[in-house]
Amino acid sequence: MGALFVLISAIGFGSMALFANMAYADGVDTFSLLTLRFVIAASLLGALAVVRGARFPRGRALRSYAGMGVVYTAMAWGYFGALHHAPSATVALVLYVYPILVALAAFALRLDRFGWPEAGTLVLSSLGLYLVLGGSTQGSGTGLLLAFVAAVCYSGYILIGSRKHMEGDAVACSTVVLSTAAVCCFALSFMQGGQHWPNSPASWAATVGVAVFGTAVAIAAFVAGLKRIGPTQAAVLSTLEPVVTVILGVVFLREQLTVSAAAGGCLILAAAIVLTLGRNRRLAKHAPAAAGQPRNDA
Repeated sequence: MGALFVLISAIGFGSMALFANMAYADGVDTFSLLTLRFVIAASLLGALAVVRGARFPRGRALRSYAGMGVVYTAMAWGYFGALHHAPSATVALVLYVYPILVALAAFALRLDRFGWPEAGTLVLSSLGLYLVLGGSTQGSGTGLLLAFVAAVCYSGYILIGSRKHMEGDAVACSTVVLSTAAVCCFALSFMQGGQHWPNSPASWAATVGVAVFGTAVAIAAFVAGLKRIGPTQAAVLSTLEPVVTVILGVVFLREQLTVSAAAGGCLILAAAIVLTLGRNRRLAKHAPAAAGQPRNDA
């Protein structure tokens, strides 16, 4: 059941690009779409957290999760902005270099070591990214740059969330992140001249699809699955996300994906799996020694 939840989550996250392109076709701008996405998703997750009796973060943790909301806004802007300039398949594959960016940043900040799994993923993801960028026949440099900015921002989001004091109920904490992102997107939309809401039932359906299935359901399903199968298997199954995006883009948006770009995408996904499994083995190897050590919560 846990694997099924994570797969549902991956399909939800992977469907966002399709819904976003449907909304864009009706004239909805990026920040208006993101505002509606975050408002609806935060409301649903917040209600779920209240029903479950979850405790919302306070003090330092609350400020940190609010900061994550700001970073998540930047990531969402990069990702959804890139969809204006590049195919969803290319955007999704470029975004998925974030695992190796996290590994490099963690090593530079002395938060983690850099061993053979990390070195292997660096080689695989670099070659994969080269093939994706060189093999894509569509998309501008702006779209590729925005997609990479999204990957960098998402890496920062993960690093902030991995700090020791960032504990608490996942749904409640996600509500804080999404609520902060909603406020940021509304402010940015207002600064750009106001909101451009959906004008047709189809575009409203697409917008709700981004918010409900691509955000609220995806987050809740991932949290539920994570508790049942653990982080390693959940992370590996999550590599289905860009695959879903690619398939939906090719089938429904008539996007083209060359053999070279497809091969590059496979290398990027393989790199993410290698990194996940390699780190899991390393943690399992050192677990007996670490079990006798006291926890350091300072």
